[in-house]
Amino acid sequence: MSPMSDNPPDPRLCFDPEALRLNEMPRSFYLRETITVARELLGKWFARRHEGRWYGGRIVETEAYLGSRDAAAHSWRGRRTRRVEPMYMEGGHVYVFFVYGMHSCANIVTRPAGIAEAVLLRAAEGPPGAPVKLMSGPGRLCSALGITVAMSGADLLAGKDLRVFGRPREKQTRLGVSQRIGVEYAGKARNWPLRFFDLDSPAVSGPARLRSRAAPHVNPEDILCQEET
Repeated sequence: MSPMSDNPPDPRLCFDPEALRLNEMPRSFYLRETITVARELLGKWFARRHEGRWYGGRIVETEAYLGSRDAAAHSWRGRRTRRVEPMYMEGGHVYVFFVYGMHSCANIVTRPAGIAEAVLLRAAEGPPGAPVKLMSGPGRLCSALGITVAMSGADLLAGKDLRVFGRPREKQTRLGVSQRIGVEYAGKARNWPLRFFDLDSPAVSGPARLRSRAAPHVNPEDILCQEET
């Protein structure tokens, strides 16, 4: 992995994990079902260390991508290229891809090694004083933190400069859900309810019509089973 100091983070995102009583998430957190991880990443802090200080924000929007069975995933039907290879790593690694020739997008890999599933980080809220929309959208999130494809494959549990922090007893987020954004090409999978967001956060991205829906009672796992039959 290339040095991360080439792209410094926005200084307004500086925070102290210890002062907020945040702890590093264990490997077991990422090895679970991808939909569960996508939901429970809400409220966690995605952070990067730069020159001895931490910069980051509280995750408020995610999307789950379910590997070979998901036409919206880069690993659909077992696709395996040099770019996609980090998705096949053990849960807790980072997969970063470049899109539209201008934006980096960061994903947290889930499940045991060999199961190429991941959670896209769509938006986060910075610490007090940071602009509300600074990390509203996956491209903005990576730009604000200086995240690039050079960091793809980084292990969040290796004691390096990318981490996810959380509190043992953090306040539960009011969960919203919708179909994912920008996957119209994905056939039936474009309608899967795999985008999760904090109903109370002004940093959530996407159209207004997709920012106010409370989570339905139906279980997304059940919908996926129905689609596959």
